[in-house]
Amino acid sequence: MQTTYVTTILGFGNHAAIEIPDEQLAKLGANKRAPLKITVNGYTYQSTATVMDGQTLVVFPTRDREASGVQSGDTLEVTLELDAGYREVVVPAELQAALKDYNLGQTFHDLNYSTRKEYARQVAEAKATDTKQRRIEKILQLLAS
Repeated sequence: MQTTYVTTILGFGNHAAIEIPDEQLAKLGANKRAPLKITVNGYTYQSTATVMDGQTLVVFPTRDREASGVQSGDTLEVTLELDAGYREVVVPAELQAALKDYNLGQTFHDLNYSTRKEYARQVAEAKATDTKQRRIEKILQLLAS
């Protein structure tokens, strides 16, 4: 099930969001914290709806705005789809190998989407090898405890 509507991308300084009218959530049968696939200008990304100042919004990160060629203030068509299944995360190879070596792959798999995504981001964004290794070790410790 999906729904499409026209809206203006909201800007908050360097941040942006897409407002989700209540009637659009109702069409999806979703609540105000629904996991969603959002398609803008032919580009799709995943996020979770949230409420801020009485408005239901979904964050529109810079990397996704750039990938879609969209800016704050643009008015365009948005398609929402309820993301009801298991949400995959791209896990860096170094983290995948460490999870396998320590038999923590299933433990990682069973974490909620946001936690898996954050752990993967921490490792992927580490520039120095020693920083990446420290972050992996910390994640392994958290998973093993």
